[in-house]
Amino acid sequence: MVANEPPMIAASGVRHIAAVERLTVARVAVNLPDRRRGQAWTTWRAHPKVDSDVASGRCPSSVNPSSLSRPSRKTRPRVSRKENRIPPVFRREKFDKELKVATKRDLEIVAAGHTCLDLIPAFTIEGKVDKLTDVLVPGKMINMGECVVVGGGPVTNAGVSIRRLGVKTELIGKIGNDDFGKEILNWYEEHEGHFQGIKAVDGESTSYTIAICIPGIDRFYLHHCGANDTFGYDDMDFDLVQRSKLMLFGYPPWMRKLYENTGRELTRILKKTKELGTTTALDLSLPDVNSPAGQVDWLAILKDWVPLTDVMVPSAEELFYFLCKDRFLEKKAKLGPKESVLDHMTVKEISTLGRDVLKMGAAIAMVKCGHRGLYVRTADKERLQKMGAAGCADLENWADRELWFPVYQEEKFVGALGSGDSAIAGFLSAFVWNHTIESCLRYANAAGSMNVTVPDGLTWNKGFEDLTKRIKAGWKTKDLKIDEPGWKKEREFWAGPDNRGKWES
Repeated sequence: MVANEPPMIAASGVRHIAAVERLTVARVAVNLPDRRRGQAWTTWRAHPKVDSDVASGRCPSSVNPSSLSRPSRKTRPRVSRKENRIPPVFRREKFDKELKVATKRDLEIVAAGHTCLDLIPAFTIEGKVDKLTDVLVPGKMINMGECVVVGGGPVTNAGVSIRRLGVKTELIGKIGNDDFGKEILNWYEEHEGHFQGIKAVDGESTSYTIAICIPGIDRFYLHHCGANDTFGYDDMDFDLVQRSKLMLFGYPPWMRKLYENTGRELTRILKKTKELGTTTALDLSLPDVNSPAGQVDWLAILKDWVPLTDVMVPSAEELFYFLCKDRFLEKKAKLGPKESVLDHMTVKEISTLGRDVLKMGAAIAMVKCGHRGLYVRTADKERLQKMGAAGCADLENWADRELWFPVYQEEKFVGALGSGDSAIAGFLSAFVWNHTIESCLRYANAAGSMNVTVPDGLTWNKGFEDLTKRIKAGWKTKDLKIDEPGWKKEREFWAGPDNRGKWES
């Protein structure tokens, strides 16, 4: 018998080994590519009990090994030695690996992508600040508070947040074998433990971000991409991916190798992930318009990435830039002080972006809208059924939904660094734990609203139960009114004109 076989197989007894091995091969075959599935069926169908199940259309897993007795010579089908032999792909040295793909998922989420060190100096400014130049004046010495130094990027901000919420999580990222890289590894070891998928590479520089968060002024960043620019398919740990129900990939627009050649490298990663049966989620980031990333055809790239993505979790501004760049730049050129493009986007524009993402092939579009909350739109049941290992628990509840959920009232506002990543953490944690769509939105906004009460993207996190208590205690949302055609207030949500699914009970 193979080590670590499922109880169904181990309990069958020695006399049924031959039949059980055929059954096991068949169950593995369900999850194999078409070109190899046929070989497995040939091996498996040698038992008459199994043949009757095939004829009746029952799933192979419906066969109970304990009901399989060794066929008599009279009933045993004549099978050639060549046909009955387990094909090379299922020889013993590879059997464990294929069985693991089919049955073993000991991780719930793996967060991959952009990894960096965040440096967040604290501004000790009192009074109102109207514009950046009121603070940052050439030649002026500015008295600062402590500098927070933490692991950063979506791999840390989302991945570690997911882990702290109680989800079984691993990380995949690439850093340099330098001082900043060692700082990241030391931070992980001290606060979270060892992560198998973080690689430190000689000759590479570690990515870092200096976050400038001046009270009253929208945050901005000084960023070095470093080793993220060379991250590619070969840097992925697909053993971790196949052990996970869902893979979240974050910030490919800040990873040069992934968006070069029309995004071919990330396309390979997403294809491989889907072949392993793992659900895919993709978060984006706004590139510097004047950088190389600002010059590529993002619409063409997303046409390859989105069909391979089950859950899209970008911001409204990011989607607007990638799908409607000219209109984005036009709005940006007209912004006043302290205004953002998001402030000038209509509900119709945002819902259209969600619709377009579904038309491109995604199953779920969860669009982050900052202080305006979260917009979500979902595909039909047929698409949702193809999501992979982390599927929707209740298709009636998840299919054909269009909802907007306002943000919760925060206790105090310190900074929004990492708030989008935290919202993703709340949403996906609830999702892999089979919550309703309404519940996933509550946990997403709860995490995001807690995030803005601290300077970094992690120290807000006291666990999933803490968020649950706040939500159940009647945490109030901020006022939100949508007066565009087809929208109406239902419960604590706004339901759009394309909301046709079943509300949670």
